[in-house]
Amino acid sequence: MPTDGKPQIDRRTLLKAGALAAMAGPFAGYLATPAYASRSSTAFSATEADPALVGSWSAPFPLGGIAIHATLTHVGDVLFFQYVEGQAGVDHTSFAATWNYYTGVTAQAPFTYPRDVFCAGNNILPDGRVYIAGGHDHTTGKKQDAVGVAETDTYDPQGRNWTAGPLLSQKRWYPTNIGLPSGRTLTFGGQARAGAASNAVDEYNPATNTIKQLPATATKPLGLYPRMHVMPNGRVLKTGPSRMSAYFDPATNSWSNAASMLYGARNRGNSILLPGASRVLVIGGQSSSNTAPTATTEILDTSVTTPKWRYTGSLTYPRVLANTVNLPDGQVLILGGGAQFKYTNPVTIPELYNPVTEAWTPLAAQQASRMYHSTALLLPDGRVLSAGQNDGNLATYGEVFSPPYLFKGPRPVITGAPSATGYRQHMSVATPDAADVSSVIVIKAGSVTHQVDTDQRALSLTFTAGEGGVDVQTPADANLAPPGFYMLFIVNTNGVPSEAPWLHIG
Repeated sequence: MPTDGKPQIDRRTLLKAGALAAMAGPFAGYLATPAYASRSSTAFSATEADPALVGSWSAPFPLGGIAIHATLTHVGDVLFFQYVEGQAGVDHTSFAATWNYYTGVTAQAPFTYPRDVFCAGNNILPDGRVYIAGGHDHTTGKKQDAVGVAETDTYDPQGRNWTAGPLLSQKRWYPTNIGLPSGRTLTFGGQARAGAASNAVDEYNPATNTIKQLPATATKPLGLYPRMHVMPNGRVLKTGPSRMSAYFDPATNSWSNAASMLYGARNRGNSILLPGASRVLVIGGQSSSNTAPTATTEILDTSVTTPKWRYTGSLTYPRVLANTVNLPDGQVLILGGGAQFKYTNPVTIPELYNPVTEAWTPLAAQQASRMYHSTALLLPDGRVLSAGQNDGNLATYGEVFSPPYLFKGPRPVITGAPSATGYRQHMSVATPDAADVSSVIVIKAGSVTHQVDTDQRALSLTFTAGEGGVDVQTPADANLAPPGFYMLFIVNTNGVPSEAPWLHIG
């Protein structure tokens, strides 16, 4: 491990990441020392001082807004936005901005028309644009009013501009968007207002910029922000928050039950695809608003003939309102959350799940509470951005976590890779570290809000090492890897990942 306590990554990487205050331009002056103290504090043991075991956090840095929704783009920015409150009857268009994960620069990305995208559904289209469906009535003035809208929008990260889209079939607040293998997006669930659920399913076609309501067979009460995943069989699996998981088949516009979670409903819990995309991990949550959070976690393996949920390793800290992230070493990171909705007893210690040992390991504590309205995203340099929560003196600040693998020796380097590929193809990835490569993995860019990130998936690719590079076999089809932008990592035998170039698949 380096004697200076920093990850073994080169000067260029550190500059891009904004990790050295003296070199980071816009970060200078606030990365070295946090501007505010957190509401909660955590004692560190001697073991926790070793970043090779528990990782390390940056000091909090200002974003200029609350990252209630956050999307990783392929052009170097994280797009984030929040509500704006005030007097009823006037415009409260959302605050939207970007944070550049190479330079640390934050810049506004404003709407040019009235629009409140707070509590909308968000996902990334195959061409890299961000698609927003539903949201909040921009004239109510209060986010608690929970009044949905039918508007949609797209954000072009290259042109940095918003475009209004077609209307949904019904107003939606707290809906879930999910991109399909076809490149289209489905919008599920939400509500038009309190007591008026939005149960129909809308399909957005980016090729024609049109929305259609699917047949009545697709209509189903799913509640607010249902957890949805595209599975390798092409169907969409709902894994919460209600207890019964179910499949939606886009080919027939019909539903079928899958299996019931053992714990029960997991309100305000998490659901994430494990690497390979056939297994789903559900984490924490609470069975009702009156019950304490659970530390239990469960796995559903959809590759078997009759999938059933089974318990796996339990969290060290029970939590609701946390965020989960797939890491390039094949493990899953959970950050934030706490013991009670909305901001009570925050858990500042993240945990790392190993799918092989099925155990959770506590890591270094962060400063900020990250509960309700928090977000987390994997960055192309292998670090993780943690932000959001509309409460506390660090609400408008972000933090960046360097996982333990960044302190375990030199990083492998990708010196050449294609920018785009198709399915069932071979591609050459140039690296001087070919003989030490243990895995090649692609991870789709994330788009998260309210603990829901339907874009997130990690796929290990078959490869053959040769002189000066590796020959990699691309994913078999769009069911396994829906079209879009992925981060391409190589990982060495110490579990240390490279920085990732962007790869468009499909």
